Amino acid sequence: MMYNKPYVILLIVVLLAIVATPVLINATGKGYEEIKKELEKPKGDKCIEDPKWMIANHMELLNEFRSMAIREGKRVYISHTYGIMYNASISECFRCHNYENFCKKCHEYTGVAVYCWTCHTPGMSPE
Repeated sequence: MMYNKPYVILLIVVLLAIVATPVLINATGKGYEEIKKELEKPKGDKCIEDPKWMIANHMELLNEFRSMAIREGKRVYISHTYGIMYNASISECFRCHNYENFCKKCHEYTGVAVYCWTCHTPGMSPE
């Protein structure tokens, strides 16, 4: 015989609510496709690499730029997708992308802190 049945039921309901909260928030929030529509379109006709690859790997490319330019002294990056030469610099990104309406919006949505801006100023002029 259970004497604390109402408390056990209340505890189960509270635990289920706690477990379900992230799922409910995710279901009611904006998805990637919605935030993607809000982002300012880039100015150029094509990105440095394939757009799908850039969405997933742009930070790796920026890290490669850093290594090339700062550590190896190489200032030219050749696109693997298009075979075009670009500056190995974040300023190359700002030729087409707007920091406030593209980079910042997407990073705020995903909750990713951008540490690049501790040294670099968004929108700086290309080298």
